Amino acid sequence: MKGFLIVNKPKGITSFDVIRKLKPILKEKRIGHVGTLDPFASGVLIIALGRYTKLFFLFDDLYKEYIAEGVFGESRDTDDVEGRVLEKTKNQNILSFNELEALIKNNFLGSILQKPPIYSAKKIYGKRAYDLARENKEFQLKSVNVFINNIELLEYNYPYFRIKTSVSKGTYIRAIVRDIGEITNNLAYTKDLIRTSIGDYNIDNAINLENINANNIISFFDMFKNFDKLVIEDEKDIKQILSGNTKLIENINIKNKYLALVDRDNNLLAIINNINNSNRYSFIDV
Repeated sequence: MKGFLIVNKPKGITSFDVIRKLKPILKEKRIGHVGTLDPFASGVLIIALGRYTKLFFLFDDLYKEYIAEGVFGESRDTDDVEGRVLEKTKNQNILSFNELEALIKNNFLGSILQKPPIYSAKKIYGKRAYDLARENKEFQLKSVNVFINNIELLEYNYPYFRIKTSVSKGTYIRAIVRDIGEITNNLAYTKDLIRTSIGDYNIDNAINLENINANNIISFFDMFKNFDKLVIEDEKDIKQILSGNTKLIENINIKNKYLALVDRDNNLLAIINNINNSNRYSFIDV
């Protein structure tokens, strides 16, 4: 079995819980997901099955869109609703809608430095940050460059506000909400979070977990409809590609980032890319 699923993850379970539930339904052991959603969050979770669990790199450049509800007035250790209260605002700074919108637009668009939440999957000396935080260990997380493609203030009625934002891989929405609290001289945490899309894969096309079966599995070219491809006609060449022969692909012209090699029946054989003027295999479907 191989393919993809677009799941609408419900609140209250981890992303790995989704995989755990799918394994007996689909009778497939090799299942993975693109981009972890916290237990309190819901929305689009892309699932890969079988050999396609090696294709997560194809989603790396896709923006992820979220709608988040923030609450001014207190900070939490996890930066979300499930965390322990650390501090409460002593002096409320109640801005107008236009003032808050301007602050958000001026500080959270384009390339920014973001400090990940201490309860995150970032690794410190080989251990996950959230494990160290649960052990009450002291540590510092370095700020990282992330890219915010778009951000909008949808609603605001102090202490509550809702934003919609489109971000690059590795961006923490909890951290954006936390930092909105800081720049407004308030504190803030994320009360609710919905991932509405990953690239063109929208929540409207996502299937509720309880309704999923094998008929919902999406093939490679149904998932990637506009993927560049080259048909390999010769059976001997196909065998060489499936065995990873680099000589066979060295003169193939790759116009975009990746190129799919397929047989006459449109079955995926391999994906190649060009690195430092040299064609290489990114994936071989064996």
